[in-house]
Amino acid sequence: MPELPEVETIKEDLRELVVGSKIERAEVLDPSLVEQPQAEEFARRLEGVRITGTRRRAKHLIVELDSGDSLVFQLKIGGQLLLVPPVEEPKTALMLILHLDADRRLFLRDETGFTRARLLDAEELEERLSPLGPEPLEEGFDAGYLQRKIGSRRAQIKPLLLDQKVVSGIGNIYADEILYDTRLHPRRKANTLSEEEWKALHAAIRSNLAAGVEHRGTTVRLYRDVLDRPGEHQNYLRVFEKHGRPCPGCEGEVVREKVGGRPSHFCPECQRENGPKSGGTLESLW
Repeated sequence: MPELPEVETIKEDLRELVVGSKIERAEVLDPSLVEQPQAEEFARRLEGVRITGTRRRAKHLIVELDSGDSLVFQLKIGGQLLLVPPVEEPKTALMLILHLDADRRLFLRDETGFTRARLLDAEELEERLSPLGPEPLEEGFDAGYLQRKIGSRRAQIKPLLLDQKVVSGIGNIYADEILYDTRLHPRRKANTLSEEEWKALHAAIRSNLAAGVEHRGTTVRLYRDVLDRPGEHQNYLRVFEKHGRPCPGCEGEVVREKVGGRPSHFCPECQRENGPKSGGTLESLW
């Protein structure tokens, strides 16, 4: 699933490759893609507008238009935006084609069919984004924020990290890696974390997401950038989908279990549900 690093990569590709382009017409091939407005109006309002910018908010990809509208994509599990040319024209699982000037086309394809798009004016966009939590790579996300926000909660820490109202952009892949870095069991209750653990969690969130951006995202199955290239961060994962393999930090084995309804990968020895071994510290686990 495209998470913050993947959507950030796509946003930067679009900024470099299509900002300034004119959308001559939009071809909606799968009406289930369009959530707002109706598909016919969606296509009509895209005709003849120019792309003026791109940005990202959480996992939302936002394409800014000179009409004042914003084209907002949620790529969900398998959404891909592919620019033709230089990419070879895709033939399957197509949901939308944006016909650009200079004989180029931007294809949206999704084998899962879960991608959704909205065309929103400024007020609608603000309303859509307003519930989202802070961006974890921006300065406003300080070391004390998580402890203040969720430190008294009795809920499990992993579902809280995945809550986009708590912090924006973290999904299943990066949550598992973040919790491994901080030696936190995904079922640990937030109100049991020490101040040291909150600080380590903040640092791990920033370092893992920054590394994902640097490596242009994680390709486990479907993710591709705008030029149909896979990411590289999958080569740096320690626990995600590594179940049955040795833990890189101890002699234990990585397991996969459902936590909060999501498959979760962790080392039960390094990441103890009741916290570090008696007398241990976070640093001693490294």
